[in-house]
Amino acid sequence: MQLTFALPSFEDPMSAAMSHSMEFETLSQDANSQHQITLQCVLPEAAHESDIISLSATEPNARAAQYYTEKTLNLSDLEQGRVNLTLSQISHSHDFVMQMILHGKHGTLKNSLQFDMHINQFGSGYTAPATYIAPPKPHRVRQYFANMGTALLSLF
Repeated sequence: MQLTFALPSFEDPMSAAMSHSMEFETLSQDANSQHQITLQCVLPEAAHESDIISLSATEPNARAAQYYTEKTLNLSDLEQGRVNLTLSQISHSHDFVMQMILHGKHGTLKNSLQFDMHINQFGSGYTAPATYIAPPKPHRVRQYFANMGTALLSLF
């Protein structure tokens, strides 16, 4: 799916019709087997090297983004005129408010786009891998070795 900051032209009847239908249509994307969604973003004319383009997905009733990614633009991105932004670790299917923002120097807002999207998880969704944390040594073992060390040092 390709996203652009460009506003629809109301002079072009086809563009005006598309913008009208987009107001009421929720876009839909399916996560791939790596639990990711990649969206291609067309860069506006105002984009410069070292600007940052970000994409966030927030549930409508939430305050913080569930998924977020950003990319610092380089000369190659500007020459291509587009970048791919990937949202990772898609854990569940839900409707989201998506925001694509272009930040300029010193964090200034250069451009933004907001739209609704339904994201479908892949399979049962992403689950974080279990991490094994070694249990601490029992206190008695440490105390035993500390006492033995003290006893050996006291002999000398």
